[in-house]
Amino acid sequence: MNEQPTFTIVIACYNTAPFLGKALGSVAAQTHRDFEAICYVEESTDESLAICREFSAKDPRFKVATAPKSGAVATTRNYGIEHASGEYLVALDGDDWLEPDMLEKISAKLGQTGRVDVLAFAAFSTDGSEEVPPGARPFSNFGAADEKSVFTGLDAIRRAGRNGGAFRNYTWLNAYRTEFLRERGIRQTDGVLMEDMESTPRIWFFAERFAYIDEPFYVYRRRPNSLTTESSSRITVDLARQFRSLVDFAAAHDIPDDVRRIWANQWLSVLYWFLFHPVTSRKVSAEGRARALAALFDGEGRALFRRLVRFASRPKRVASHFVSLAARGWQAPARLFFGMLYYPLVERRSRNGR
Repeated sequence: MNEQPTFTIVIACYNTAPFLGKALGSVAAQTHRDFEAICYVEESTDESLAICREFSAKDPRFKVATAPKSGAVATTRNYGIEHASGEYLVALDGDDWLEPDMLEKISAKLGQTGRVDVLAFAAFSTDGSEEVPPGARPFSNFGAADEKSVFTGLDAIRRAGRNGGAFRNYTWLNAYRTEFLRERGIRQTDGVLMEDMESTPRIWFFAERFAYIDEPFYVYRRRPNSLTTESSSRITVDLARQFRSLVDFAAAHDIPDDVRRIWANQWLSVLYWFLFHPVTSRKVSAEGRARALAALFDGEGRALFRRLVRFASRPKRVASHFVSLAARGWQAPARLFFGMLYYPLVERRSRNGR
């Protein structure tokens, strides 16, 4: 009989005191009991540290680590990778929560599949509510048929690409074999937002065994004052840095053309949205957009960007010329193109199911 896997849940606890009791309580309530929980508390101005210490005093499975403020959750995840004792690593943000049977069902799935590098699942989203709204529909990168087999990370990219819709890079939408992350040197970029946009493609690319459970285990609480909503200009600049890292990664590895096409379309969709969508672009200063484009095109960036764009759809290829124009200081024509032509066309095609 195979031994049941052990888990480490690494929890980002920076300034999340109003929600932390719910988050840590959902960990303590797990029906699979063999886990450790690392509560990573950066310098908080609320009671986050006291709440974590209270849980740790009552339950030795909860451990508390403190650190200076880094400005991004990546530092929490990296600490978890380096210090986890569990065979599998699960990420939890301190304002979200887990379903109580999450680890039990992941353990049962691993009993069927054997060891995998990445195990994906579904999640719910809620706008500040303490419960999942009635009738809420879970979201995922996969479909029900994908849970029937074990496949490679490259096939995971292909399957997620075929399933259409917005690709979710969220770190917490997967469980990871800890030694796989260590062996591959997977870390997120400390101090930079949009960390999972950059790390998730790399993780999936290297995964040799990948599985999926078509059940929602994670509840994502959207709130207006989280790290990723504090400064749109900062997010856009950090996004460009992460995008540049992905472009460098794609140029340095032997990647099948069909995967390059999927990646080019996914990554450019995110980049264009933050830089030039009529709604988001109003929240980004011209100076912030200029800094983002400078980070993207620095050094060999322009040539590498063009190389990636060749694999994208025709509308995205056309749009890339306006991005290059904006990088030379001509932001107004780019904003006009995206606002008057590109996004109206995208929305029209979406309404028509194309």
